[in-house]
Amino acid sequence: MFMKNIIFLTIILCATSLSVFAQADKAAIQKAANEANTGVGRDAKKLPQDTLKWKKGGDVSVNFSQTALSNWSAGGENSLSLSSSLNLFANYKKNKMIWENYAFCAYGIVKAGDRKAVKNSDQINIGSRVGYQMAKKWYYTAAMLGKTQFAPGYKYTAKDTTQISDFLAPAYLFLSLGLDYKPSNRLSISISPAMGKATFVRSDNPNVLISSIPQVDKDGKSLYISTPDGFDFQGNNPIKTRYEFGAGIVFNLKGDYFSKKVTYSSQLELFSNYFDKPQNIDVVWDFQFRIALSKFVSAGVRINMMHYDSQKTFTKEKQPDGSMLTVPHGAKLQVKQYFEIGLLYAF
Repeated sequence: MFMKNIIFLTIILCATSLSVFAQADKAAIQKAANEANTGVGRDAKKLPQDTLKWKKGGDVSVNFSQTALSNWSAGGENSLSLSSSLNLFANYKKNKMIWENYAFCAYGIVKAGDRKAVKNSDQINIGSRVGYQMAKKWYYTAAMLGKTQFAPGYKYTAKDTTQISDFLAPAYLFLSLGLDYKPSNRLSISISPAMGKATFVRSDNPNVLISSIPQVDKDGKSLYISTPDGFDFQGNNPIKTRYEFGAGIVFNLKGDYFSKKVTYSSQLELFSNYFDKPQNIDVVWDFQFRIALSKFVSAGVRINMMHYDSQKTFTKEKQPDGSMLTVPHGAKLQVKQYFEIGLLYAF
């Protein structure tokens, strides 16, 4: 009997111990599960920032318009236009290191009446920036930016057509060292006391060269002569590259509203050449505003303004003897504006 009581008591103690250990294990498992769930779903922001290193995306848009007339008493002419743009970005962030990359390309053509199709939009911008955080909102940065266009460009007048650009003619390359100030995700300011600017012209066309790079010798003497059809060089090798060193500031502002149905971006670039008329500042401003009308349809406005002090303009003017002559002028403000409605796909 005594032995039976001992066995029974032992069984009770074992069962109690197992129950206690089971409860302890259950509590430990529940705690581990809660810790594993931290940062998942609505608490995803609690995850360490290192877990998401790359952020990539972009959008592509295509816009088309067409007008066809047949025996239309009010007059007019047939027209056809097509434009497209591509935005891409890939940004990396880990600990104090950032690496931002972007590309923007645009091209459009328009055809009116029996005249041949001409381009009305042509742009290639590619940039990359590497930074290391020095303070809460400040980064040491090194950046590179390249700009050019896809196809030949012409200046059209009532009397003639003059080519003034081509692929890589001109092409601009900017290299800079400086600081970035990023007070928010919407605004960033890049300050570069050391910025190099290179202009390349892959063309032998005198009109393209002169509209892109000043064609003068070290004494300021012109290397070209004006003619009715444009310019000719006076037995000298044309200048196809120009290097400048100075300071630059870039302001970037972007944002979105209503669950990204309305977006905007603005980039203002300023550059001053330390050694050649530093008071004449090169200015470039790009602005984009877009409204999503549906999942794949949007309307937008793009504005580009540019003033490069080294770029020349020219006109054909009648001389006192009755002859025509191509006359160069100083730089002028360049403005390009688009209003578009068409297909948009974001990714």
